[in-house]
Amino acid sequence: MTETVSIRPLESADAEEMAVVLAHPDLYLFTGGEPPSRPDLERRYALQVHGRSPDGSEIWINRVVVAPDGERAVGYVQATLPVCGSHAEIAWVIGRAWQGRGYATQAALRLVGDLRDRGVRQIVAHIHPEHTASQGVARRLGLRPTKIMEDGETRWTGDLAG
Repeated sequence: MTETVSIRPLESADAEEMAVVLAHPDLYLFTGGEPPSRPDLERRYALQVHGRSPDGSEIWINRVVVAPDGERAVGYVQATLPVCGSHAEIAWVIGRAWQGRGYATQAALRLVGDLRDRGVRQIVAHIHPEHTASQGVARRLGLRPTKIMEDGETRWTGDLAG
């Protein structure tokens, strides 16, 4: 039996713990960049917890993925929705130490359920062509790859209607 993770809203205070979760350089092999510092996350989270872009055109949903023990963060899931749209772009990251346990799929399914409840009808993810683990998560969410490439990543889409 697979252990079950939960998701909860991101808080500014999560920066310290998430800096540890996101510290492994392997997390950035396909996306580029480097592990964020605690101050970087503090600045980022101070904006994200408001739930909207500064210009008000997008809704931001940022959730911390919590381990089955309910005690520690193991990653995050997020969605960006245009205020006047019915689609969402989603992403997920699970810390290196917790990968391979189905946590990304569980957390992303919870996020997708929340999006469906908000009336979102289509989800989109951008995944590097060599990132087979994320491709597996996307397939389990019902997403399929398109022929569209953006910044070296394949656009995956799926419908929530039905």
